[in-house]
Amino acid sequence: MQDKLQELLDRLDANLEDFRKTWESSDKAKLIDGSREITAIKDAHYYLTESHGFEPEEIDYLLLFENPLQVVADKWLERTEDLSDFSFALDEVFDKKDALRDYELKEKPSVLERLRNSAGAAVRTERPAKERGAR
Repeated sequence: MQDKLQELLDRLDANLEDFRKTWESSDKAKLIDGSREITAIKDAHYYLTESHGFEPEEIDYLLLFENPLQVVADKWLERTEDLSDFSFALDEVFDKKDALRDYELKEKPSVLERLRNSAGAAVRTERPAKERGAR
């Protein structure tokens, strides 16, 4: 099994090298337009060569293909084409509002405006007096 695994890893490396040669001879616009595919190929290569623990039948199956990297990358790309999970990322952006801390703002609010916003947030998070008295 170790010989077949090494054969597969060598083929995956060769596949990636072939892709790199194609990318190096491509113009910038083609590279930009193909960035999703490039990322899928690089991610597939990394996962297969660094993270995945292969079963013997998986090795045999992938060795059937001239370009097993393309086979896996295409399946990965199919999964990432579904943008339905994008809404979860947006929910985090709007819910956590941590982007206010992590990214440069177009216009920075004044110190007075920041104090008003933080005071308003403190008032909103304070429990109602009725609830405080019940404890």
